[in-house]
Amino acid sequence: LREWIWPGVQADVQRFVRSCDSCQKTTPKGRIARAPLQSMPKIDTPFERVAVDIVGPISPPSRSGNRYILTLVDFATRYPDAIPLRSIETERVAEGLVEIFSRVGIPKEILSDRGSNFVSGLMREVGRLLSIKQMQTTPYHPMGNGLVERFNGTLKGMLRRMYEERPTDWDRYLPALLFAYREVPQESLGFSPFDILYGRLVRGPLTVLKEMWTKMDIPEETRTTYEYVVNLRNRLEHTCKLAHETLEKSGARYRKFYNAKSRERKLAAGDEVLVLLPTDNNKLLMHWKGPFAVTAKKGTVNYEVDVGTTKKVFHINLLKKYERRHVHNEAGSKTGAAATAPEPPETNTQLRIEEASTVISEPEAAGEEMRLITLEPEEDTRDVIISEAITDKNRREIEDLLNRYSTVFSDVPGKTDLVKCQLQLTTEKTIHVKQYPLPYALREAVGEEVERMLRMGVIEPSESAYNSPVIIVKKADQTNRLCIDFRRINDALVSNSEPIPNADDIFASLSNKRVFSKLDLSKGYWQVPLDEDSKPKTAFSTPTGLYQFCYMPFGIKIAPAVFTQLMRRVFAGAPDVVHYYDDVLVASETWEQHIKSLEEVFERLRKAGLTARPKKCELGLSRISFLGHEVGEGTKIPLVKTLDKVQQAARPTTKRQIRSFLGLSGYYREFIPGYAATAKPLTDATKKRAPNNVTWTQELECAFQALKQALSRPPVLRLPDLQRPFTLRTDASDMSLGAILLQEHDGVLHPVSFASRKLTTAETAYATIEKEGLALVWGITKFKPYLMGVPFTVQTDHRPLQYLNKCRHVNQRVLRWSLILQEYDFKVEYIRGSDNVGADYLSRI
Repeated sequence: LREWIWPGVQADVQRFVRSCDSCQKTTPKGRIARAPLQSMPKIDTPFERVAVDIVGPISPPSRSGNRYILTLVDFATRYPDAIPLRSIETERVAEGLVEIFSRVGIPKEILSDRGSNFVSGLMREVGRLLSIKQMQTTPYHPMGNGLVERFNGTLKGMLRRMYEERPTDWDRYLPALLFAYREVPQESLGFSPFDILYGRLVRGPLTVLKEMWTKMDIPEETRTTYEYVVNLRNRLEHTCKLAHETLEKSGARYRKFYNAKSRERKLAAGDEVLVLLPTDNNKLLMHWKGPFAVTAKKGTVNYEVDVGTTKKVFHINLLKKYERRHVHNEAGSKTGAAATAPEPPETNTQLRIEEASTVISEPEAAGEEMRLITLEPEEDTRDVIISEAITDKNRREIEDLLNRYSTVFSDVPGKTDLVKCQLQLTTEKTIHVKQYPLPYALREAVGEEVERMLRMGVIEPSESAYNSPVIIVKKADQTNRLCIDFRRINDALVSNSEPIPNADDIFASLSNKRVFSKLDLSKGYWQVPLDEDSKPKTAFSTPTGLYQFCYMPFGIKIAPAVFTQLMRRVFAGAPDVVHYYDDVLVASETWEQHIKSLEEVFERLRKAGLTARPKKCELGLSRISFLGHEVGEGTKIPLVKTLDKVQQAARPTTKRQIRSFLGLSGYYREFIPGYAATAKPLTDATKKRAPNNVTWTQELECAFQALKQALSRPPVLRLPDLQRPFTLRTDASDMSLGAILLQEHDGVLHPVSFASRKLTTAETAYATIEKEGLALVWGITKFKPYLMGVPFTVQTDHRPLQYLNKCRHVNQRVLRWSLILQEYDFKVEYIRGSDNVGADYLSRI
């Protein structure tokens, strides 16, 4: 203004600045003056007008699957009621309201927000049938229903405090919380809801306790029925009168403080306004949208606005008058058109926490979840893998189960109360291991992982004297995994003798199964709470401080046994269910039985408070991967992805690398005929006196490639059918023993498992009959779980074995073997060597 001046320059500059389009749309909400608080109409008759709302979803859900709470508050008495719900479809909400009405009577008016379950056609029909007037608040203005919103906040606080005691039973204790709320005097009324509703003091827990301690007797009073009714009516009228007087004083006092920072704003039809609405990608971030035209005034502070596709009523606190900029053309006359800059990109105005809780009112739109474990789930039932080969009817049956048990499927760990992990040490001495140096480049990753575990509630800050060091391990995808080195704790930890499931026993039970489903629990160990006295023993240190686990950590040596104990308790007596740690397999002979078994499993998981990882759950398959194998249709083969790792294995150069390769290939040794003989050069290279750095020879290369070649096309093994007889073939060579377990299917013997081992130095000096006898004894002992107690057949190409149980004049070694075999029921059949190719091959290659 130093260079230019004209009459009215100050006003023109102010108008120009106020009409900046970008500035108007990015003004913080707090800069817009709020309208004065309006008075609510007095309601004298109890339950003439009620306010309703929905709280939730609550995570984790209760044992019975409830995730939401339907709340109702009476305007006259402030009497609250609540009903737990599994879902918030209109049908469920209507049923809950009718249940409440059956206790307190049908109201004349219901005030709610604009959630779809309150404004749907079905809810309007319910209101018509019961002659109820339905009223809704304006969008994004929950203050219009502040009575029930305030009650919801109080109820949430009470639920969070109770959660520590009974995390999955909150719905069972909801009536007790409501009773406690109803007998407490309301600040705005001066009386409790019980006082106003009943006109007398309600005998609650504290009253009972007082009577027990003081041994107070309640004086008897004799009155006629007429006197009692008149007295009760007078007392109710007097109580309601006092309550409304107190409410009016309280309301006036609150309005005085509220209106001190407000000013009256008015709009007229035809004015342009900006509307504070949620952004398109986050409903808790609000920004100004518009401009839109005001079409009519509705009430004192509500205005109808044309938002383009429809007309909506908004509270004036969500509206701001839009100043349109007008410019002069070259001739000096006003153009009358808006000469504004291009529409800027959406600018989000981050609301304060207290503002966010009052702006969002529709629970379905907001998705505001009252989490008791504070990590947001990223997976749900839509991520569960369902077989594409099943019929549409079968798919609908599975989808119906998933919808009914949706709370079971989440990537957020649940919390069970069936088992607690207790760490008992053999020493009273505090175990403190100094933290290893952490690379600076990894400290940020450690901090992020600790923060994530804190949000999940898995760990908490600690003041323990114990400490175990943190180490960083690279995962297969090259990301970092935070691990705790509990070796010193494990050395002093009392063992748990709970037996671990045997993989062979599991596969033996799957022979006749035709339909499979697999569930993988979400971070299974983190669903088992730690005993309070055990938490300090799990303390670990990071650059941000000392923390301890609230749930069973990975790396504790008793964790597998404790988790197996939990699984046995959860699935005790459940049909068609096997489990191995956190992998649960449901295998059935028919589809109908499979659906029943799945429902039983889902129900038990829900009651136990456990959750399954959706993306790792597979349902309704005819073949499925389990414990490193693919099973189905009575057969078992190795997993292709694991075999690919064997094929891609680089040539080992040290004893440790050779042991690693042998461990990987040895897991599938039952698929490799003659594994012991083939791997002999490699196992010899790992002997104690062999050098650590291996000198790679042609013999080692041949053995290495032979094992890789054997696993490139492994044979298909039949799953053992315990109802069919077994056949065992054995043979011996100069360097190893071989055995094959077979079963007959469709007139053909199919292999169930291969086995082989090297001969020791002493055993290589045995005579031929002794080697053949050793092969027989070893083969029967190897497959003892299948052969003990049932008749079976031994096929061999060594004829003298037919008389092993009959001969008397033999050496002591063969005689001992004969005595060992007496407890088995078998017959020996001689076959030609050309027919015994399998066992002979196992012993010679």
